[in-house]
Amino acid sequence: DHELNPRLRSAIFAARKENLPKDKIETAIKNATGNVAGENYEEIQYEGHGPSGTALIIHALTNNRNRTASEVRYIFSRKGGNLGETGSVSYLFDHV
Repeated sequence: DHELNPRLRSAIFAARKENLPKDKIETAIKNATGNVAGENYEEIQYEGHGPSGTALIIHALTNNRNRTASEVRYIFSRKGGNLGETGSVSYLFDHV
């Protein structure tokens, strides 16, 4: 509900300011909330090393594992890190 969510209200305002059709706005909201028939979202975990060797664990909710892996890998490489294999940094954490 955009009345209770100021970030959503701001996004809707910005979309209307750019003359985005109402049906496109509603479709985008449904996609973001996972209320689209046939869409299956799953939670996945990525591990890697960020700048200066910082160990990172990323939790993501996605409907497309390949796209998300590609985007996460790109962000790691752009910021001077690298995406690791499963278990490459999780042993460093007490709670994952």
